[in-house]
Amino acid sequence: MQIATSVFSAICLTVASAECFRVLQAASYKPLRGYCKIAISVYYFSLIAVQIAAIMLHCFVQYALYINPVLYLSFAIVWSLVKRKVPLKLTKRVLRMFVTELAILVVLCVAVNPDWWTWLLPITTLAAWAICLPVDIAINRRHIRLAQSKLSQSGVIVIAITGSYGKTSVKDMLSAILSDSVAPSGSCNTPLGIASFINKTDLTCAKYLVLEFGARQKGDIAKLCKLYHPSYGIVTGVCAQHLSTFKSLANVVSTKKELVENIPKEGFCVLNQRDEIVSFFAESGVCRKIFSYENLQINVGNVDFDGTQADVIYLDELHSVTLPQISDYVGDTFAMCFQMAINLGQSVCQTIKNAANIRQTPHRLELIKGAYCHVLDDSYNGSITGVDACCKTLAKFSCAKVVITQGLVECGKNRREMNIRCGKFLGKACDTAVVLGRNADFLAEGLRSEDCKVLRARSLSEAVQLALPLAHGGILLFQNDLPDVVGL
Repeated sequence: MQIATSVFSAICLTVASAECFRVLQAASYKPLRGYCKIAISVYYFSLIAVQIAAIMLHCFVQYALYINPVLYLSFAIVWSLVKRKVPLKLTKRVLRMFVTELAILVVLCVAVNPDWWTWLLPITTLAAWAICLPVDIAINRRHIRLAQSKLSQSGVIVIAITGSYGKTSVKDMLSAILSDSVAPSGSCNTPLGIASFINKTDLTCAKYLVLEFGARQKGDIAKLCKLYHPSYGIVTGVCAQHLSTFKSLANVVSTKKELVENIPKEGFCVLNQRDEIVSFFAESGVCRKIFSYENLQINVGNVDFDGTQADVIYLDELHSVTLPQISDYVGDTFAMCFQMAINLGQSVCQTIKNAANIRQTPHRLELIKGAYCHVLDDSYNGSITGVDACCKTLAKFSCAKVVITQGLVECGKNRREMNIRCGKFLGKACDTAVVLGRNADFLAEGLRSEDCKVLRARSLSEAVQLALPLAHGGILLFQNDLPDVVGL
């Protein structure tokens, strides 16, 4: 009976560790990219409380051996009900690690009273990850080899997009205006994510494959280039982002430059002319460089809740387009995509015609119109440059403007400075700000310096309750990164 109870306790503890697996998955299964911050999360503090309760029950209650598994299961159920912006995906890899952790916990719980193992769940999760790692590496390499083989046999031409901001927006817009192209949805920008898309996609009807190349440390872009051999590229812009892994802006610059350096001589790379750092990439690599506004002028006209009207002048010919985005940088985004399409040989008329296919990119200054107020969802914006552009967009509208923000994460040692700047940008554009998360004090400092009213909330739901009445008839901006990735 005692062995059965120990096994049941191990099962309950394994289920309770789901949050550890979610954070590990959000860190791309690389513990050094934020997993260890789980030790200062609400989840882990709750885990410690459960551990203390289990020990006390064990010491003072006669039937604690049978009561405590219910405590663990209750804890697991409560945390499963907590909504996350990035929930745990039950992939085959995660299921393998779950089974491995269960085996570890069964051995531990049978050997020693299970009431002593609760606080170790983040460590047993890491142990399961380490045990499964050789198998996972072998499987991942196989998936990537299959994708490389399929890509080579298809003859599809790869166009790669990188930058500190705007990658997904440019990828979505380019795939819309470039005929015979295909692209993954969302932020699919890792070696395995791209391989998974290629393996699941019919490439027989496509001429171009538009891919987004992401990076968190030096060499990541070069690695993606070596795997998927882009013939053409776009660099959207460079700023101080992911500094917790890049460590410095110089490392960000050299990493984004890796795309330009790996495009072959017969190819070309479009550079965002509006970005001062990217402009210097013209001297790198051997491929031809095309500036986004080369022989091109885009005059942004009327901007309202229905989108943006713009005049496109290319080689002295005037064309008009209507874009669903209202972002301040929509002209720059269109310019980069236009240059890529034209220089690949697509006619101007066809490119302008295809602009009707453009849709808003979810969570990137996505406007959601409502009867009570309009929601501007910029919740996947993780850079200070993006915050600045968002605020310039808000300045175009004369109505009540309220922001809910949790600031910028992955700022490294610059967290205070960057979130004060973030607050100043938002303070100039908004009437009221609701701040939450570990950056709240820094945000509030910047917001108040611009005479913006600041409210505090302990959760996103509480923030929405505070903000909604103030945003009536106006705009409610969701501007934050992904703090729940690190358990904030």
